[in-house]
Amino acid sequence: MGKADERLPFEFQDATEARMVMATSLSSNSNGYSGNLASLDLETEYRSLKDDPVEKFYACCLREAKLYRRAAGYFRSSVFLVVGPAIVSFVRKGGRIELICSPALDAGDVERITEGYAKRGSELASILIKQFDTLLANPQTALGAKTLATLIAVGSLDLKIAMRRDRRGIYHEKIGIFSDAQGNRVSFKGSANETWSGWSNDGNFESIEVFCSWRGGLEADRIDKHDAHFDRLWSAKDEDIEVCSLPETAKEYFEKFASPDLASLPSEETIEKMPRRVPMPHQANAIERWIKAGRRGIFEHATGSGKTFTAITAIRQHILEGKPALILVPSRLLLSQWADEVADEIPEAALLLAGAGNNKWRGSGRLPAMTDADVSLGPRIIISTMPTAASEEFRANVTAGDHLLVVADEVHQIGSRENSKFLATEAGARLGLSATPKRYGDSEGTERIFSYFGPIVLPKITLMDAVDAGRLVCYEYHPHPVHLSATEAEDWLIQSRAISKEIARSKSDNEGRKALSERARMMLIKRARIAKKAAAKVSLATRVMVEEFEPGQSWLVYCEDGDQLAEVLNALRESGLDPIEYHSSMEGDREATMDWFRRFGGILVSIRCLDEGVDIPAVSHALILASSQNPRQFIQRRGRVLRKSPGKDIAVIHDAIVTPVNPDEEEDQMGLLRAELVRSVEFAKNAINQMAAANLREIAIEMGIDPDDFDPEEGDEIDD
Repeated sequence: MGKADERLPFEFQDATEARMVMATSLSSNSNGYSGNLASLDLETEYRSLKDDPVEKFYACCLREAKLYRRAAGYFRSSVFLVVGPAIVSFVRKGGRIELICSPALDAGDVERITEGYAKRGSELASILIKQFDTLLANPQTALGAKTLATLIAVGSLDLKIAMRRDRRGIYHEKIGIFSDAQGNRVSFKGSANETWSGWSNDGNFESIEVFCSWRGGLEADRIDKHDAHFDRLWSAKDEDIEVCSLPETAKEYFEKFASPDLASLPSEETIEKMPRRVPMPHQANAIERWIKAGRRGIFEHATGSGKTFTAITAIRQHILEGKPALILVPSRLLLSQWADEVADEIPEAALLLAGAGNNKWRGSGRLPAMTDADVSLGPRIIISTMPTAASEEFRANVTAGDHLLVVADEVHQIGSRENSKFLATEAGARLGLSATPKRYGDSEGTERIFSYFGPIVLPKITLMDAVDAGRLVCYEYHPHPVHLSATEAEDWLIQSRAISKEIARSKSDNEGRKALSERARMMLIKRARIAKKAAAKVSLATRVMVEEFEPGQSWLVYCEDGDQLAEVLNALRESGLDPIEYHSSMEGDREATMDWFRRFGGILVSIRCLDEGVDIPAVSHALILASSQNPRQFIQRRGRVLRKSPGKDIAVIHDAIVTPVNPDEEEDQMGLLRAELVRSVEFAKNAINQMAAANLREIAIEMGIDPDDFDPEEGDEIDD
């Protein structure tokens, strides 16, 4: 891509880059408008990584245009439209922007907005103000939010909000039109979002088609259609899309944070003083409450809420007193990720890694010194995998006591029989982290966790809290019913009868409930795999991918095991698609495969690729074939698909749901259906396409199941 001062629509990776780009943009200036789009030699299409669309198309069009009309993305993403230097230069010379974008709405917002026209404006204003406050609260987006407010206040940017009239989804169209003083026009349409990632060589693989009015013919016709369509939207005459002006209440609120004029935007010196990274309000509040609770407790914070940085902030406060901290993680990958973050955020601390091939802690006196109470030794941090920390050798060499801070990431993992051996280690400050701290089907393990770390530090941060705060993207949810084959249904029936007999032989506990024997558990796991590996899921995967996949997207297909993965790979390849595989026993370089997918996208067919520790924020679509009933797993998988990534405004989740062909004749499958619906209803209730939830409720009611009686924390299905 071009130099920093030539970039445009920008989504900052961190505050450092924000300082650099904004400092450059604010130093530019021009007087008056002059320009001729017809002087440009434009191609008919541009692709990132190949054609440098940033400089060769977008920036040069802004230099020649006087009006830029754009429909793209969410209101939150629109902040990044106005912070690029090419945009600032454009408006300083008299250019004008007309922007149509979507608000991010949850089910409650949709219901309130639909209640009546009189109430709609105030509700919409409240939603936009809340989202604007979220942007102001984040140092990485605050300057962009204030710049957006300035452009609105001085009249350079006119913003309108679009919603589908039926409220069943979002308005997510992506078109743009440039116009100059001579009447020349350029329009484009394609996959690119109005963000840095949507345009740069270092972002997603995106493509756009470009049409120029002076070329005449079909290109001029396409521009006329694009302009006419935008006119219908802008004038609120489209029969399917409702477009309204920015509510006055919201506009007045934004303008409170605006600079008097474009020349009054923050100086380069002010931008340089921006903090690198500071805790957001919910993070600072969590730490304050944890301290008041005696530095004991668990943060039940959703994926994407920034719980790692929250913990690092607490760790920093502890170790700067010269005391040691011990961080426990369940996997090699998380060990590496934590090591990188700690080194970046607390470079002054001495760092020691243990486990996953790191053996320096075994050196004579090394671990005892790193955990010693002597504050003159300075700030020290040990990061260890849980199995290593639970070993007798490690525990024997840790200098335990009130001076030690223990932090456990994915704290539910430390409740297992082996990992929990570490919990005999005395520590003064204790902090657990997890989106789902309770262990499914293991009350004893859950009790071990809470006895050691303490209770949940309220308030919990839910997945929808993270979405509302702009930490995760909204999502569509599409459940796909599939049935067991006749052979699979017969096998299910046989297994069910055998399980019933085994449970009948089990002893009852004090409350009269049958205790599951180890044999019964294994039988339940074996039966569950019949549904997870249903043959119909392979044909479903082929149909969904053939119908839905588009080049430039990043799809993750989640399989149960190697056999199912191989079947899906073969079926997709026979259909003309080009998937790649990712799993622990694959041949070749797994990290290289993942790096390729993160950069170029495509279709990744995987096993356990959405479980804890694997971070693929660029995933735009997921097809879940392996459906665990464990709420921890499916909540984590959903959260990881929703992670924010430059250019990503929305995620789409497809889910295979096993249902009986005939409930009256297949009563043995009703337990399976209920377990499937528990997960599916949990997915659907917060999706932006509310028809999915309505359809699932209908299915449940038809099957004689109360859809309001689902609790994802409860269940009798055993899952491995």
